[in-house]
Formats: sequence, C-alpha cells, structure tokens
Amino acid sequence: MKSWAEKYNRLSWESRMLILLGGISFLPALFSLWTPAPVEATRTEVRLDTHIPRGFVLIPIDVQNYEALDSILGPYGIVDLFKVGPENKAGALVARNVRLLRAPHNPSHFAALVPESEAPRIFDHGGSFVVVVKPLDAAGTKFVTGKPKGRRIIYGGQ
Repeated sequence: MKSWAEKYNRLSWESRMLILLGGISFLPALFSLWTPAPVEATRTEVRLDTHIPRGFVLIPIDVQNYEALDSILGPYGIVDLFKVGPENKAGALVARNVRLLRAPHNPSHFAALVPESEAPRIFDHGGSFVVVVKPLDAAGTKFVTGKPKGRRIIYGGQ
C-alpha cells in the first residue's frame, strides 16, 4: 500500500495546488467553530461608601446652581455652601471647604461629605444650597456660627 505522501507526489502540480488551497480555505471555517472561553467582567463598580472616612457622613443636597457646576466640577470638589436666598440666589454662608461629591449614575445630584457631628447643621438649612467652588488644597470643613465680625478700620496710621 502506498503512503499518502507518495500519492500526493504523483499528482500533477495543479492538483497539488488545489488541495493546498482547499486546505488553507478550510482553516477559517475550522477556527470559526472554536469559541473562546467567556470573559468575566473585570470592571468593579465604585461604591461611595468605601470612600467615606470614619466619623463622616455623606448627605445628599439640592444644589441650585448645578447647571453652572457641570462644566467646572469633576466627580468631586471643595466648595462653600450658601443657604438659598430670595430668587434662588446665595444667602448666608453655612459652611466652608466642604467636600462635594457628584453622583456617579446621575451627574446632576450631589452629596456633601461632612463630619457626623455637624450633619444637623446641613439639615437645619433645608438641604437646598448655592455652592461656590474652591481650590482642592483648601483647609478642612468649617461651619459658620454666628454673624461675621465687623472689619476694623484704621485711619492714617501704620
């Protein structure tokens, strides 16, 4: 019995090329039947509760000027909170240097990260605020108590 190689060598040049091209054209069909293993999702969803420091709470607030913040504030920032005054304008200052976080699934909603002991002050003002963005290297949160002191005016002195 003749081996396969001997039979192949006896064929004409054209027949050998047809067999070779037929085999090569069969390879994509063979590879299309092979399905790769399913890829598991490697993306982990960011949970905000893992970023809240001990002793702090995240309070959802209504920001009146959120349209203006869309172009200047990323996912978080440092802001001053002002109580909403007449005609949705800034009223009295409530807190300075508050960390403001944007909701990841709805960018028009915000939450303030404040010490747990100071949370009632946010609730006392109704939760609706006008915010002013500050640089990220601002000092810690400071709540405003009482009225600001008047300026001392010095005339003609050093």
